[in-house]
Amino acid sequence: MAQKFVVGLFESKGTAEDAVNRLKTEGLPARDITLMMLRETAPKPAVVTAELAAFEVDPFVVGDVQRTYAPYIHNGETAVFVRAHEEREADLAVSTIRQYAPIKIRVVSPEEGTALGHDVL
Repeated sequence: MAQKFVVGLFESKGTAEDAVNRLKTEGLPARDITLMMLRETAPKPAVVTAELAAFEVDPFVVGDVQRTYAPYIHNGETAVFVRAHEEREADLAVSTIRQYAPIKIRVVSPEEGTALGHDVL
């Protein structure tokens, strides 16, 4: 089998790191697994806007919560890349990544040139 790459996109770095640890536990070599954060801090979800506004008038909260704590939040979209040398490794990577509810999983072969492979999820 020609070499393939399995790419999983996750909403958060923490979930991606969990998937990477599981891939290693399942026996895939660490040298074939890479994690890359695409955005350091994800945009603020609309559902928390009201809660953040409430913090601004809370007498127990001193200062601007969003500016004070935002630099410590590193929970952006993160991709996990797995190089698979055999079909079995590609299947194992896809099934393992799928357990962590990724946004998308894609399998890419070098022979496909500029095409980005096919979506699995």
